[in-house]
Amino acid sequence: MAKIVFEVEPTEESGGFCDCCGNQTRTVWGYVHEKAGGTVAAYFVQWTVGKSIEDHPANFDLIYGTWGEGASKNDRRAISLIHFETEGIPGVSVVNANDRPIASSDLVGSAMSREELIGTPLAQQVFAIFDAVLLQDSRLS
Repeated sequence: MAKIVFEVEPTEESGGFCDCCGNQTRTVWGYVHEKAGGTVAAYFVQWTVGKSIEDHPANFDLIYGTWGEGASKNDRRAISLIHFETEGIPGVSVVNANDRPIASSDLVGSAMSREELIGTPLAQQVFAIFDAVLLQDSRLS
């Protein structure tokens, strides 16, 4: 199987405050495109400013699916991950998108649970999108 290469298009950002600790948060977002292809996802990354991902994991939400003319929210699903660090080793884990605000977005038709995603070919693509966003969106370095 040929490896799909993704191009990340960073767009906007905003700030806010963490629901659990009250500290300042930052959210950045943009789009992910297949190289020489169409858009496959919108992404949103939120973290607590001044906290390491070991102390306070970052949220990584995707709106994954078909975009563009003729596409509707029913062609897209919410997928959520957390980016964390344990003993100095970074990691990523799928979480239930229904537990995240992205699940109620007008841009998605459904939200995926961890169980629905893990072990599927889509999971491999989602992790590749995660890697592309971390490597290509300079706001995350």
